[in-house]
Amino acid sequence: MDFKSYLLSVGVTEEQASKIVSGMPENNLFLTSEEHLDERYNKLKEQKEQADNDLTAANKLVDDLKKDNKDVEDLQKKIADYEGQVEQLKAERLETQKTYSIKEALQKEGVSDVDYMLFKLGELEVDENGHVKYLDNKVKELKEANPTFFTADNSDDKGDNPPGYQVLDNQLDKGKPSDPTLAATQEFEAALGIKSE
Repeated sequence: MDFKSYLLSVGVTEEQASKIVSGMPENNLFLTSEEHLDERYNKLKEQKEQADNDLTAANKLVDDLKKDNKDVEDLQKKIADYEGQVEQLKAERLETQKTYSIKEALQKEGVSDVDYMLFKLGELEVDENGHVKYLDNKVKELKEANPTFFTADNSDDKGDNPPGYQVLDNQLDKGKPSDPTLAATQEFEAALGIKSE
């Protein structure tokens, strides 16, 4: 049953009931099926106002903290940048240490072209102390695969030939310049079967 029907049931005329119902919103009078709705509404309104006040206070606190800690944020950023630089320098140092360790091991084995053999080794793993893992085995494998780049012994007496190089007989006249005309004539005569005197 709605409010108008209720008014009609208690003896209010149709015209009066219509006038009462239509005038209620203008006078801020509302009907609901809930009990004590106005009390509950007021409590919710107070809670909302309290939450709004708390939010405003929290936002103000955050703004104040940002203003007060601006220098701290800059300092934290600088610290993070310096830590990044330190890590980069550590990585570069480890890479340099690794390269020198490998070169030293190759030179001990008498490599003639250290940079090329370093390239042939490829990427090698390093342990937590910066030492190359299995370096001796890798160098041994490299020596077996490329024997011409390694000397036969590790003695300091290299003789006339430096390590890794072999003398090829190019049949030159021990560095003496040859006469091209004489050489061509001799070849021509040899081809015809004529012996030169």
